[in-house]
Amino acid sequence: MTDDGGSAPKHGFPLWGSLAIPAGILWGTLLGVVVGLVFGNALIGAAIGAGLGVGIGLTLFAAAIVIASADL
Repeated sequence: MTDDGGSAPKHGFPLWGSLAIPAGILWGTLLGVVVGLVFGNALIGAAIGAGLGVGIGLTLFAAAIVIASADL
């Protein structure tokens, strides 16, 4: 056996990055429905909320890619 002095832990892709897009869609849609009910049209609120959720999810996913590809 060889002793490499203790190997550094392996870094994988962050879990929060994997869940960012589906969670963004889910929470955006739910919040959009609530806001849509307040303003009178839940369907339009859900569509706008889902669109915002996808945008936020993609932003977090891109941040996770940057973190995962960093040389630590």
